[in-house]
Amino acid sequence: MGGFRKWTKAELEQREKDQHNPEWLAWLADMDAGLETFFAVDVRDMPVEPFTAAGLDHAEQALLHRFPSSDSLLDVKNAGMVDRFHRYLGETFIKSGFEGRWMNVRITSGRGTGVFFDRRGFEPVVREPFTDSYLEVVMLALAAVERRTGHEWSWVYRNAEEDHAEWLDNGRPNIS
Repeated sequence: MGGFRKWTKAELEQREKDQHNPEWLAWLADMDAGLETFFAVDVRDMPVEPFTAAGLDHAEQALLHRFPSSDSLLDVKNAGMVDRFHRYLGETFIKSGFEGRWMNVRITSGRGTGVFFDRRGFEPVVREPFTDSYLEVVMLALAAVERRTGHEWSWVYRNAEEDHAEWLDNGRPNIS
């Protein structure tokens, strides 16, 4: 069973400092170009409205087609394409009206995902105001490849829809 602990003052200060990491800011600045390549090269046949549950299912199927295993997903030669899947995945939760935003929060260090962001000194997550947890795009990609249901991402999306609606109905209480 997992546990929860509050961030220390030092951890919160470091988290704020991490938002100004030059590599992180460069990654954010490259968002539009990364998504443009994702739609033009990686998943050319996305639905007309790609930032939806249907778009997530379509993109997840494309991910599963390209990556038959976690090892293939973690192979350094695939890092560029996998990065673009991460960008699309996170942007879907941001553009869907869940009021999310990108943050640099080190979560997966030591979990074998160094091929992605550990080596760069940052990790993109999406912070949504209706939950005290982060949407970890790296782990969502791994979960999709390991579970191979084709609907992992849309399941998380539908849960976010419900949680966001409940949060709105309750007057937007402060969660963090």
